Amino acid sequence: MTAPTDYANIQALIGKISRAAMLADVFDVADARRQYRAAVLLLHPDRCPLPEAAVALRRLNELKEAFEKGGNLEDDAGPFRMGQRQAHFSGNQELLEASYGNYLRLKSRNSPAALHFQRYLPEAMALSAGKLAATFPLRALPLSGLSLPQEHVNWILSRLLEACAWLSQEGFVHGGISPESVFVVPETHGIILGSFYHTAFRDGMVRTVSARYRHWYPPGLFKSKRADTATDLELCKRTAAYLLGDRSGLGVRLLKTHNKAFVDFLLARHSDAYQCYDEYRGLLKRTFDNKFHPLTL
Repeated sequence: MTAPTDYANIQALIGKISRAAMLADVFDVADARRQYRAAVLLLHPDRCPLPEAAVALRRLNELKEAFEKGGNLEDDAGPFRMGQRQAHFSGNQELLEASYGNYLRLKSRNSPAALHFQRYLPEAMALSAGKLAATFPLRALPLSGLSLPQEHVNWILSRLLEACAWLSQEGFVHGGISPESVFVVPETHGIILGSFYHTAFRDGMVRTVSARYRHWYPPGLFKSKRADTATDLELCKRTAAYLLGDRSGLGVRLLKTHNKAFVDFLLARHSDAYQCYDEYRGLLKRTFDNKFHPLTL
């Protein structure tokens, strides 16, 4: 158990971690390995009873993982690298071109609803010299590698389901929603969709799926090969389970640790995007408070 005299230092460390955007905001990277080990000893649940210590330790591990990757991640096309307001994709040229073309189709929609919901799309995309760059209006981070508390997963899933309802209304299925294709905007509590590799016309033919997340798709998709909204809704819920700490995305193990009504919703099947979204909004209203929780990443 941590001695009381350490609590002031621990609280200061927790505050620093919660405000950090990268590992260098917490440690001198020249001595990061030693300082990381010391921080783990201070924050470990077996040694520190403060409830916020476990959250800080999880976030510290995410910062360390991002530092070791050097900002490099990988999605279905290949490696991509994050900047403050940009993501730079490379790899499979056919997929990159498909993503760019599908983005342009979505960006060209000009109905009143489309103009409102385009906040869920990158501000701009550019394909040049075999690389695809996506630009965001504000600092954005991929969900990949993140674990978040329930109060943040609540609104992220709400945004995802709303975005899918708009896509369905416009006649599209994203087809590849995953931790690597969704970017969170902490400043505005927003999300942005990317990686439109598998986007298809609703009720059209599915030509590709995410190999990494193949087990997240509804089983019937592989028989029908028909793009439907149920696929996007399923992928949204698998992504939510991932964010809550179930990296399998299946969600069953969360029944022991998280709100049962929420997990039951993740495990249920839905085919109508607006019905699913309305049901989910009702669940949030009945089950959780509507207090604003700042997201610091």
